[in-house]
Amino acid sequence: MEYLLVRQRFTDYDRWRAAFDSLAEVRWAAGMRTALVSVNAEQPDEAVVLFECENAQAMRQHYASDALKEAHRQAGVVPESNHITVLITR
Repeated sequence: MEYLLVRQRFTDYDRWRAAFDSLAEVRWAAGMRTALVSVNAEQPDEAVVLFECENAQAMRQHYASDALKEAHRQAGVVPESNHITVLITR
């Protein structure tokens, strides 16, 4: 199993959260389970999300999808602020 750590800045948390929640079924279908949704305590306009990913290929396809790009636009994600890290357990 892999984990995906996402950090991204937003202009409005409620708007960001609504867009995030709108993709719950899409993420579920891709084998992604939300483990944590939080904001950075030192940078409160930055969301930090951790996903458990059963299928690394499906996770990568979701991350590159037009649906996710549109959700980022609707969410008010600050351009160039999206950072991902794929984690593996040892």
